[in-house]
Amino acid sequence: MSHVYGNRFLKDVRITEFKKFTIARFSRVYPLHLFTLVSTIIMLYIFAQMGVPKNAYLQAENNIYSVFTNLFLVQAMNFNKWFTWVHASWSISTEWWAYMIFPFLVAPFFKLNARGRMVICLLCVAGYISTSWFLAPLVTIPAEFHFPPAKPTDWSLNLAYQYGFARCICGFILGMMTYHAFKDRWATKIFGNGWTMIGCTAAAFLSMHLNWPDIATVSFFPFIILSGAYGSNSINKVFATKPLQRLGDWSFSIYLIHQPLLILITYGWSRISTVQPNNLNQWVSHGYGLALTWTMGIAFIFPILFISYLSYRYIENPSRKWLNAKAA
Repeated sequence: MSHVYGNRFLKDVRITEFKKFTIARFSRVYPLHLFTLVSTIIMLYIFAQMGVPKNAYLQAENNIYSVFTNLFLVQAMNFNKWFTWVHASWSISTEWWAYMIFPFLVAPFFKLNARGRMVICLLCVAGYISTSWFLAPLVTIPAEFHFPPAKPTDWSLNLAYQYGFARCICGFILGMMTYHAFKDRWATKIFGNGWTMIGCTAAAFLSMHLNWPDIATVSFFPFIILSGAYGSNSINKVFATKPLQRLGDWSFSIYLIHQPLLILITYGWSRISTVQPNNLNQWVSHGYGLALTWTMGIAFIFPILFISYLSYRYIENPSRKWLNAKAA
């Protein structure tokens, strides 16, 4: 956002520029969000008519009310008590409202010197800590799931359908500070090589694997992004390859399409299977072994990529171009 739109709001937030920015972001995220939402609603309705039992973990908060919270992109703003419809879309909600704040942050943040930016980074870290300590324990979970609430000592940043915006805005502002570090060519000798990027990425995966506090995992991401932005001969060659370029193009589609496809496969299998699990423990206990599970997971990647390619080519990209042209 800072790289593409920052110069538009350096002095002030003019109505015409804010309108262009809003339309551009709406055109980017909303059409595919709407498509996956409507598709999921239709799909779950058809399965209900076919007699497929509901999965509470997928459908606990699916109702008319949550349709409207999704339509207005407030499903992660403490209006729901669980994930709704396309669960991954909670982050689209928080991102949208971060977009709305972003233009007003540009001018004051772009004027900061290095010390001021460091203070902002420390405030974001404090925001993450406060989110883990004070907000995570407040997240409500449907009683029928019997999940224990988060404790402050869990140091969890797993806030989504409630208080997700608090988590998002800290990361969003850290991203803006990372862009300033990139502009200033900060620590290029350290981060301007592929080994640093590989090391930071491996450290993030290790942190997740060892279940370290979420803030430890998150702390590696600004450095991964900064290293990738600086680039190097070896890293640039890798990321310039067509397969990775296409994955970048399709990434938003992959993100939103994967759950509707999982629902289709899972509920479709439930329809033809003699086993009709209706809670999480039953779904797990009727698993098919680790090897087959891994095989199914890997095989699932290919239809996801193909459908994401189709959605990017025929839904996401055309609708974005059409809406921008219509607004112009």
